[in-house]
Amino acid sequence: MKMKDALKKKGMFVKKLSNQGKLFRKRWEHEFASALSVSQKKKIYMEQFLWHAFSYEKLPCLQGEQAIQAFEQQIKNDCYLLFEHDERVLQLSKCKHLTSADLSKNTNMYLEDLYVVDEDFTWTYVITHESSCGPYFYRT
Repeated sequence: MKMKDALKKKGMFVKKLSNQGKLFRKRWEHEFASALSVSQKKKIYMEQFLWHAFSYEKLPCLQGEQAIQAFEQQIKNDCYLLFEHDERVLQLSKCKHLTSADLSKNTNMYLEDLYVVDEDFTWTYVITHESSCGPYFYRT
């Protein structure tokens, strides 16, 4: 089952935003990694994966089970789901019951990196394709 369909079954409104991935990734980088210099970003290969800001420990974040719990406790009214190497973005409304399990079981975790952000980009939850990295939770 596609993620969009699975989330709709949970009562969420899901809207696909076409060709918005690059724009949303730029905003993610601006909102969450603006404290890092261009040279710091180069050294951690952030052009390959935005989540390197966390795996290289350049930004203080929660990891693993702590990240999952922080995400579960967030008030989630409207959120965006974006992907590292994909132009699709999903806009979610009425997603207060969105869980990490909903995302994990509906994502090809070995191929995709998934970023969840609230509508104001004040927090992010990241599931990576690397089993030894993440998930990560970060709040500005």
